[in-house]
Amino acid sequence: MSLGKTVMIFGLGDLGGWVLEFLARQQSVSTIITADPREDYGTMKTNTAACGSGHMGYSKTMKFEKCDVFDIDSTAELLKKYNPDFIYASMTQLSWWVPTFLPHEMHEEILKIAGPMLPVHLTLISKLMKAVKKSGVTAPVLNNSWPDLTNPVLWRNGLGPLIGAGNLDLIVAEIRRKVSLAENIPIPEIDVYLFGEHVLNMRDSRLGIPYFLKIMVDGKDITGKFDTNSLISDRLMRCPASQVSWISHPLVATSAVRIIMSILNDTGEVTHAPGPNGLIGGYRVRLSAKGAEVILPEGLTMEQAIKINTDDMKYEGVEEVKDDGTIVFTEEGYKVTKEIFGIDHGELRFEETEERSKEILAAYKKLAKKYKAPLYLY
Repeated sequence: MSLGKTVMIFGLGDLGGWVLEFLARQQSVSTIITADPREDYGTMKTNTAACGSGHMGYSKTMKFEKCDVFDIDSTAELLKKYNPDFIYASMTQLSWWVPTFLPHEMHEEILKIAGPMLPVHLTLISKLMKAVKKSGVTAPVLNNSWPDLTNPVLWRNGLGPLIGAGNLDLIVAEIRRKVSLAENIPIPEIDVYLFGEHVLNMRDSRLGIPYFLKIMVDGKDITGKFDTNSLISDRLMRCPASQVSWISHPLVATSAVRIIMSILNDTGEVTHAPGPNGLIGGYRVRLSAKGAEVILPEGLTMEQAIKINTDDMKYEGVEEVKDDGTIVFTEEGYKVTKEIFGIDHGELRFEETEERSKEILAAYKKLAKKYKAPLYLY
């Protein structure tokens, strides 16, 4: 095991805060640098994690740095200052759970247009990746802001994070729990192969959303014993937005920390992750110091796995991701975005991301005011 590693965390929102707490209790991480534009909050959050880590017997260097990733030059200097071994980013301008406070029918429609909403997730991570490139720091980056599509867009612009976390991995965790209960088998003995894009985590697979699922125990395929749509979509963690922090985000954070530690410690661990190496959607991967390697089961080719994921993204409003990273929206995605937000665009070019995010945020603020929904915008 490698000791003395430095991890930088960009974004100390709810998810980033959980990642901080879990990393603070990992033996092979000696230094954690947190970065966020909110100085008072970030300092308190970092100190709290340091105190808890100390209570459990860990001795770590933990420090907060005020940072606004819109200032690419200053962010690059901060990265050079610490030259981390790993960079974790969880930054968005509109968290996925915020629209759940809108009327239910409207939120159901918004689930169809995650693609057109991409700028609010892409803007901040694109700034950070530009700073990483400018700094010359070569640390791997885990992006937790809808990596199924933000990672591919960034890769196609020479700014790609190595990998993402959560999304498909959360479904796999629940599948293993359900099978464990049904078969009275310890979770570690259950091996799952699942391939599919972010939409599987948000909408019902019974809509016809493609996926590949195989469940193995002791080398035997037991997938046929289960209703696979139920395993995927009848979730154990359906909860109101007010409970997301306590019910679902700790699991997302463990997904991220597991990936970080597997790469830092060069374990070769097999797990699931979205956006590995710029691929669209989610895959089963082997993680090591060399990066992420997609692991395919017998009966599934790489071409088929990619097609499953690119077919999936149509269910949340994305028709195509072009070679230059331009997102082309489906007809339904365009229509719903125009009806709800009054935004009239058929595609998103990478260089338009920041301006388009402002447009979306302005439209969302109007909706929130109209329906008296909380904003939770940073």
